[in-house]
Amino acid sequence: MTRRYLCGLFAGLLISLLHFPAFTQNTSKPIPALVSKNGRHTLLVDGKPYLVLGAQMWNSSGWPDILDKTWPQLKELGCNTLEVPIYWENIEKEQGKYDFADLDKLILDARRENIRLVLLWFASFKNGSSQYIPVWMKENTKEYPRMLNAGGQPIQVQATVSEKNRNADAKAFSAVMAHIRQIDEAHRTVIMMQVENEPGSLGTDRDYSPEATKLFNGPVPAKLVAALKKKAGTWQQVFGFDAPETFSAYYMAQYINYITAEGKKQYPLPMYVNAWLRENRFERAGEHPSGGPTSNMIDVYKAAGPDIDLLAVDIYNRNYVQFRDLCEKYARPDNALFVPETGKGMLFARFHFYAIGDYGAIGVAPYGMDPFHGDPHDQRDKTKLDGKFTDIAANYRLLTPAIPLITSLQGTDKLKAAVEEDGLGEKLLHFSNYDLLLTFGFPSYKATKEPTGRVLAAEVGSDEFYLIGFDTKFQFRPRLGSGFSASELIYVEEGTFEEGAWKRRRIWNGDEVYHSTLTPDGVILKVKLRGLQSDQYNTKPNFEQ
Repeated sequence: MTRRYLCGLFAGLLISLLHFPAFTQNTSKPIPALVSKNGRHTLLVDGKPYLVLGAQMWNSSGWPDILDKTWPQLKELGCNTLEVPIYWENIEKEQGKYDFADLDKLILDARRENIRLVLLWFASFKNGSSQYIPVWMKENTKEYPRMLNAGGQPIQVQATVSEKNRNADAKAFSAVMAHIRQIDEAHRTVIMMQVENEPGSLGTDRDYSPEATKLFNGPVPAKLVAALKKKAGTWQQVFGFDAPETFSAYYMAQYINYITAEGKKQYPLPMYVNAWLRENRFERAGEHPSGGPTSNMIDVYKAAGPDIDLLAVDIYNRNYVQFRDLCEKYARPDNALFVPETGKGMLFARFHFYAIGDYGAIGVAPYGMDPFHGDPHDQRDKTKLDGKFTDIAANYRLLTPAIPLITSLQGTDKLKAAVEEDGLGEKLLHFSNYDLLLTFGFPSYKATKEPTGRVLAAEVGSDEFYLIGFDTKFQFRPRLGSGFSASELIYVEEGTFEEGAWKRRRIWNGDEVYHSTLTPDGVILKVKLRGLQSDQYNTKPNFEQ
């Protein structure tokens, strides 16, 4: 045994004895769970609906020296969840010997900071390659084989048809999950696991090794044929042009599903896998990781990976039409939408409202939270939160107390988003008895013309709404055919929620109601309405004509 291994083992045992319950200790806190009913998906944490308002670290930042400097910035951001990688190559440096010292410190520190964790298992696959496998695997490619490209050359991607590759990963992941259960079951600091990261093969559309080619030339497995309602045949016969990518997706999904299932035997947290998009450039397999859970392979993953709770999508596209299209593809009755990686800045602060309000996302998170990564061009002040996160921090501050309201209405027609975009001056939303017109371009004095308006509108009664957002004017009218011609604002209250209960701060009236504009700093309003007949009109400013 190495000295570092013994030190790490001792530290892990000491932390466990001082801070954590025994493996068999019962806990009163329910295990985190992803529940689905009638096409609606909810993440439960401590038995209550939870919305991940998260942040993700850079790839090489899941280390104590980096995290110790990052916790203050996470507090400044106001996130409730940190997505942070844990590394197979670090945990199992020697085959069969596990070092959990860094993992223990991460969990204990997050608990101290009152931040939940989504752990990213960087193992067999990460961004279309296999950089994070242990050295003892990298140096023994005969026993732990790589994929071959069409020219017969090995590439840095573990072969998914290899049971030795799969079993080695599954064994390590099972040990990780057993350890997390031992040290965290009573606390539920860790709420979800990402199994692998943007898996697939860059540089080839499939594995061309003799073993893989034999399978490719053989029949498509019956369960996949049945699930996709295809006719039996070889991969080429059944899938034609898409055969190589479909073949890759099937064996990748099976590989990851096996690891997931083995981990769940130890501690059945919700588990997901995330996708590197195909919706870029030429959309050709191998130019994006072939075999990943891309939008065209979701059905394959659902058939081959039943233990994977959801397929998440990483979105950096800066066009709101593309963003919404991707949300539409992944928000399915059989798949909860989770966007664990996005860009940052005002653009994505706005886009998050689409995901949460229109597509029922269980969470969102910008990528690259900490400024301590290896990019020499990063000129951020490392002592404070980067300004590119300021608008997302404003979102989190406003949305956090409203999580019970938001999660109670997600997946229904009672919660909708309106977001300002270039060339889009207004948005009309239709509810049960009222139409709501949101108008953008406020505040008129703002120095920048970058769109900032973003609103979640929540209908909680036939004539009662909550409006949560920034820089947007609102007007209500009764729906056509209702018998009413206009609406009166009975009251407009500004406030927040405390433990799910509405807490009024002040009543809007006079000029505030006349302008009816959500403030630049963000505001939550409770609005009560009354429909008016045409003979009830008057000219008071609190009437919405």
